[in-house]
Amino acid sequence: MDSEINLGLKTSSQFIKQLNAFRHLVSSDIKPIQMTIFLEVATSSSSQVTPNYIQSKYGITQSSASRNCRALTCRASPHRDGYNLCQWAFVESDHRYKFLELTEHGKNVANELKMLFN
Repeated sequence: MDSEINLGLKTSSQFIKQLNAFRHLVSSDIKPIQMTIFLEVATSSSSQVTPNYIQSKYGITQSSASRNCRALTCRASPHRDGYNLCQWAFVESDHRYKFLELTEHGKNVANELKMLFN
């Protein structure tokens, strides 16, 4: 049991270090769900990460999924800038279907995080 507790504490400590590193690179205001969505985009195959995908995978509402995805783009709302880590892309055969992909800034952040986390 003590080894399980120590493993849990080590994992929590590592997570907090990664969370702080992410916030240092991007913004101290970024939320853990937004970080998670960013990591989904960075590690998923093309055109996979949509608000519907985030909603079903993480059990959040559609509006929350959309709002947190939008925060990763250049414009979080009409009056607030986003983090410019991702951008909306559209499937050429159906422009109603949009998904997130990394911007150049997002690719740079992903590479820096990869170096920090490995």
